[in-house]
Amino acid sequence: MKTDFLMDIKVKDALRKEVILVHSNMTVENLNEIMLLKKQEEVLVVDSDDKIVGIITRNDLAKSLARGIDLETQIKDIMTPDVFCVHPDKPLLQARGEMRNLAIGRAPVLDERGQLLGILTGKSICDTFSGQLEKVVHFQSLIMDSIKTAICILNDKCEILAYNKAFEQLFKPYKIFKLAPHHFLPAKLAEKIKKGETPLDEIYFENKDGRKFLLKTCPFKFDEKLSGMIMNIEEISDVINIITELEKANQRMLFLEKQLSTTKEQTAFGKLSSKNPKMIEVIELAKRTAMTDVPILIKGEAGTGKAMLAATIHEFSERRKGPFIKVNCAAIPANIFESELFGLDIGTFSETAYSGKIGLIELANKGTIFFENIHEMPFNIQMKLESFIKNKTFYKTDGNTPIKTDVRIIASTDKELGSLVGKDEFYEKLYEDINIVSIEIPPLRERSEDIVDIVKFFIEEFEQQYNKKVKHIDSEVLKTFMDYSWPGNIRQLKNVVERLVILCEDGSITNDDLPREVKNEEDYHTVLQDVSGLEEATDIAERQVIIDALKKCAYNKTKTAEYLKISRSTLYNKMREYNIQ
Repeated sequence: MKTDFLMDIKVKDALRKEVILVHSNMTVENLNEIMLLKKQEEVLVVDSDDKIVGIITRNDLAKSLARGIDLETQIKDIMTPDVFCVHPDKPLLQARGEMRNLAIGRAPVLDERGQLLGILTGKSICDTFSGQLEKVVHFQSLIMDSIKTAICILNDKCEILAYNKAFEQLFKPYKIFKLAPHHFLPAKLAEKIKKGETPLDEIYFENKDGRKFLLKTCPFKFDEKLSGMIMNIEEISDVINIITELEKANQRMLFLEKQLSTTKEQTAFGKLSSKNPKMIEVIELAKRTAMTDVPILIKGEAGTGKAMLAATIHEFSERRKGPFIKVNCAAIPANIFESELFGLDIGTFSETAYSGKIGLIELANKGTIFFENIHEMPFNIQMKLESFIKNKTFYKTDGNTPIKTDVRIIASTDKELGSLVGKDEFYEKLYEDINIVSIEIPPLRERSEDIVDIVKFFIEEFEQQYNKKVKHIDSEVLKTFMDYSWPGNIRQLKNVVERLVILCEDGSITNDDLPREVKNEEDYHTVLQDVSGLEEATDIAERQVIIDALKKCAYNKTKTAEYLKISRSTLYNKMREYNIQ
């Protein structure tokens, strides 16, 4: 069974025929009415000869309206020109790859005569692959039920996932579904299978009823990790060699699942290159410790790139093939923190169909777990985590069975944990365990020599994301960037660059395009000297208070609202009123 069957799927199999065509001289107001009425995510713009000259998405229109564009503006002024088109006979996988490289989510489909047949979107691609996956699953089920030999599929925990009709006739699995194999295998044989000691040869066994069977197992892997096994059982008859075909069917299904899964962003130390001596030391220390399993504590101000460094360390380590689980300790409510981290034991909610929950630590097995803002972790959870680090085992919530997990610990904080220990706000033993290697990332204001390279990196990233081209950036802009203090560090710089790329219309970025707080860091008291009245002074003061709060909270809107003791909606309204970006 081929695994390249996806290449047989063509663009014409996935296109959406419903397309809205509008002329380039249409006004923004009329376009908005049409898109609201038709509920389409995009329109194609054509000229007087009905030739496609551009495309406008709902997102493009929303951004233009948010900028306060004149509603009488013709849509040719906001459309994206040079539309990428695909041929209906092009392989769908190839078309998807080209669209990903161009960072676009849709493409018109034109035949060899240039006639519009429809539009290809990310959703239509996903739906097509999903439909194919359903066919594969159905095909696999038909194969299994047509086999006269009893087939049972187990997961990596030795739980029954699936079986065919022949197996059902032999063992009545409706009574044992999702239970261990010892319900239908001899105890010693079941224990060997549970430990992964699968038999290499055919094995005869006898059950409690004296019935004799022939057993053969076939483990299968996904991403080089043992995912389960296929069991082939016959009641004293010739063994039919169908294991290979079942494996191929399973590989086909896994291949489709892989195509539909989100590709994890890859990181490398190349992205962290620096000209700053302190940052160079950080990178070298990270490289030296990456190949070990020692816990690492990454310190630094908010927005300095602690999460990126943690992911890069994982990607550079021997655990790169394992999972990288990120846990933001500030985002998990205290009352569910334990169950989220360690899981829930089977049968915790016995009155429901609930069958337990796997925690984040268990999910990170053979990989790395990264605790972001570890100082926000509840104190009782800190104690349980310290016990896990020391013993390499943990207990699920309401569980009594110790679970062993191989996990590397990386943590980050923007606080001084030593002082928190002295105030009994952080568990001392946990601090000692995670602070074996400490890496402190310098703030952006201390590594201004890197700013130009970082800006260029972000511009390239957002050019692809928004399908725009920045042809020129004034040297004054770069000088302003280097002179600015960047209280939100790299995160703030990234947000500013994204805004500049989005709002850049002629391909040139000048100092006039910069947010006011970046161009001018003067104290609002100086500004107040030139106001003419109380109302104006109040507005100026309120605006500056909001800007100062945003800087203090590293431009986190939720934390800023909490700091100012106002709602998020009020904060957003105030930011719009005062033109705060």
